Amino acid sequence: MADPVDPKDPAAPAEPPLNPPAADAPVEVVPIAIAEPVIKRKNPARLSLVWIVPLVAVIIGASLLITSVLKAGPRVTIEFHTAEALEPGKTEVRYKEVTVGRVETVSLSEDRKRVLVGVRLNRSVANIAVEDTNFWVVRPRIGAAGISGLNTLLSGAYIGVDAGTSNKSADHFVGLEAPPFVLRGESGRSFVLRAHDLGSLDVGSPVYYRRTRVGRVVGYTLDPKNDILAVQIFIDSPYELLVTQQARFWNASGLDLTLNASGLTLNTQTLASVIAGGIAFERLPGAEALPPAPPNSHFFLFTDRKTALAPPDGPPLSIRMVFDQSVRGLSVGAAIDFLGIDIGTVQSMSLQYDAGRKRYPMEVTAEIYPLRLGAIRNAMLQDAITAEDADIRFLKALVENGLRGQLRTANLLTGAQYIALDFIPKATPAHLGASHDAPLVPTVPGTLSELQPQIAEIVAKISKVPFDEIGRDLQGTLRQAQASIRQLTPEAQQALAEVQRTLSSVQESLNRLDRNLLDETSPVQRNAEQTLIELQRAAQSLRMLSDYLQRHPESILRGKKADPPLGSQEKVR
Repeated sequence: MADPVDPKDPAAPAEPPLNPPAADAPVEVVPIAIAEPVIKRKNPARLSLVWIVPLVAVIIGASLLITSVLKAGPRVTIEFHTAEALEPGKTEVRYKEVTVGRVETVSLSEDRKRVLVGVRLNRSVANIAVEDTNFWVVRPRIGAAGISGLNTLLSGAYIGVDAGTSNKSADHFVGLEAPPFVLRGESGRSFVLRAHDLGSLDVGSPVYYRRTRVGRVVGYTLDPKNDILAVQIFIDSPYELLVTQQARFWNASGLDLTLNASGLTLNTQTLASVIAGGIAFERLPGAEALPPAPPNSHFFLFTDRKTALAPPDGPPLSIRMVFDQSVRGLSVGAAIDFLGIDIGTVQSMSLQYDAGRKRYPMEVTAEIYPLRLGAIRNAMLQDAITAEDADIRFLKALVENGLRGQLRTANLLTGAQYIALDFIPKATPAHLGASHDAPLVPTVPGTLSELQPQIAEIVAKISKVPFDEIGRDLQGTLRQAQASIRQLTPEAQQALAEVQRTLSSVQESLNRLDRNLLDETSPVQRNAEQTLIELQRAAQSLRMLSDYLQRHPESILRGKKADPPLGSQEKVR
């Protein structure tokens, strides 16, 4: 069924007329009016819902870009020797374990000797990019200071930062190969120790106070002008208050094993100091009330605790002593003893030649510290112009009163000797030898050198006794006495029998004495022969030493040359 047509619609067809025209009638053409289309334009301000999604995406991307630009800080370049464990986009930069940046690029320098690491820092920490800022790679490390960086085994390596204090910004840095041992702002105090020898100390070696670790060694430098080492230490807070101007530091590395006249002494701090070295310090008695030492104060690093805690010695006085005997067992550093007080040490020994006596005396140079004599020296200072003048006058007075230098045995086990300045009874009068370099102190032979000739003299006297003739004379006397006794009365014979028994006892005693003294197997004879053999060996060794020193006088300073290998012969000069 067709839809009804709206008569008002201009596009609707016209209705046929009621009376249709005849077939032969002319057709009248009537023009049809066509309505013009109405154009409706869409509002350009109105957007389709399809564009909402990309517009939102653009807005989010722009906000993220703006946020990243606002948060992004400066870009710096750090030089390292190697790029081990550094990955672009993953390796973090941390300051006090807070992430402050990230590695963006890793490349080689133009000469291919260094690695250039590009790091983008956060905008909030842009002020750490200054000249004195330090960067280093945190990895697992094992050293004298212990084990560090173990947390990087799981999280991976990262770049550590020690923020500087400079006002000049920088964008290029040279990274440290090892982390610094003292970070800026770390609570504590630094000090400098002057030392002649580093020993087994190294960066990171511990510092002890009463065997408790209170600090560490953070560096050392050698001063070529003054020929001395400057060891820098850092004492953690609050232990820096223990360091006063009277504190004494000494090298506590390894084992301090001493064998001297006092016996065997073993001293050490901890097992860590034995392996990695260490420094210990103490305060002198009565120094508890002193204020703490200011930062970067200078102290001297002694070799051991005994030397560090010894009273002040003052200026030393050089003296010389000449010994007319072997000084075997005496070494540089041996003690100079004055009535039981250690007042100095041996500094050098040199062999001399006495053309008049054809002898080779040994000259020993030593340093003594008169300040250790205390009140005696102070009494001599009252009339002296200078301290050195008082020391020489005091030493001269002691020599005139019988003071002599003498070699004595310090330890029978090792044979070590020392020099004793002692008053010798009935000593030959002598005076202190004048010298511009060092005064000459007179000496006397040592106790061992005096004992040997006395033993030899006693043995020689015993060997001259005519024990055989004495025995034969006694036997003849006894025979004559027996013949006379037979001619006496019974009472006299009885008395003579008692005398005979007495003489028999005397004869038996003489026989025993004869066997003990003249028999080759007797202990006295063996001991006497052994003593003579030892004395002969000693004289032969002394002659060999004298001959060798005459041919090689430089061996006193350089030591004996190494023996030639087997099969080769040394050329005799």
